[in-house]
Amino acid sequence: MPLKIRLQRQGKKKQPFYHIVVADSRSPRDGRYVERLGTYDPKFEHSEGVVINSEKTLDWMEKGATPTDTCRNLLSDKGIMFKKHLKRGVKKGLFTMEDAEAKYTKWEADKLKLVSEHKEKKESAHKDAYKLRFEAEKAVRDAKAKAISDKRAAAEAATVESVKEAISEAEAPENAPEAPAAE
Repeated sequence: MPLKIRLQRQGKKKQPFYHIVVADSRSPRDGRYVERLGTYDPKFEHSEGVVINSEKTLDWMEKGATPTDTCRNLLSDKGIMFKKHLKRGVKKGLFTMEDAEAKYTKWEADKLKLVSEHKEKKESAHKDAYKLRFEAEKAVRDAKAKAISDKRAAAEAATVESVKEAISEAEAPENAPEAPAAE
């Protein structure tokens, strides 16, 4: 019975959620499985959305279960494939178990550092984009305020000018002689 470590789809329509399971390769995608190893929520980043029992997974991989491509990527992200590789090296006698543990802890620290740098970079890019949008909005708002104040100043100048004309016209007819009335 060829076993596969694969994803079993759960969740609602357009809201996927997956169980990571060990199943017979001939069984349907959402059908029977041998054992559930963990979960994967694609709404999060790979490392954040994957919750898996690494000991059970390693045990099944040693028994001959092969992960699908997607599961292999998820397991690599979690370091389970690297652990399997190190265990194989210990079995072959290439290095001791202590060396394997040291290599794994070093890999884990490097991975954690990369993830934190990636998060910081993403957050700083988000903040920079926010600042740029804010500055652009401020420039537009200032331009609109200036246009409105210019328009108001022009309207005020026009009313002052019309008042001056009205006053001068009111004074002008008093001095002029009257025209004879037409019969």
